[in-house]
Amino acid sequence: MLSAFLQNQSAIYASGVMTNQEREDFELVLEFHDEVREFVSGLVEVSASVCLSAVSAPKVALSAGFQDRLSARIDTTLQDSRHDGMAVTGPEGLVQWINPEFTAMCGYDLDDLRGKKIGPILQGKKTDQATAERMRNAVHEFRRCKETIVNYHKNGVPYWVDIAITTIFNDDGEPIWMIARERELTQQVD
Repeated sequence: MLSAFLQNQSAIYASGVMTNQEREDFELVLEFHDEVREFVSGLVEVSASVCLSAVSAPKVALSAGFQDRLSARIDTTLQDSRHDGMAVTGPEGLVQWINPEFTAMCGYDLDDLRGKKIGPILQGKKTDQATAERMRNAVHEFRRCKETIVNYHKNGVPYWVDIAITTIFNDDGEPIWMIARERELTQQVD
């Protein structure tokens, strides 16, 4: 069962009244949280039905595939990020979930990372310590950050990666998740 907070955020998202930044942040949740994604899809379908029932025209005919296109609206916003690696932690910074793209990029699977802090595992000799420190500070302060850094594959090969970290807060302003979206820049580090 979804929490009241997630149900409310889903309704706000489906209604279209979120700011661009709020939508972008919530779409990160949709990426990893199947139950929220299904709930939002249902809300979009219901709102379309309500809107169509309010139309006073005597004959409102839905074109074939209308509901499919409507549900695909959510999936379309997620398509652009499907190739990004994503890692989700709780507020304490311990890994809860990663996607297959993250595993493909760094070689670690969820069993390797669950319950661990990810930075020390992925960083190594060529990692810029000032950049790593900025990221650590942002994470500890639950601030949004974006950095480019050298990480290390499980097999020891370094790679450049763009990382954007976003914190998702509940209605009381308490952090509930931190989501890192990562995109590999090159196959090898110079």
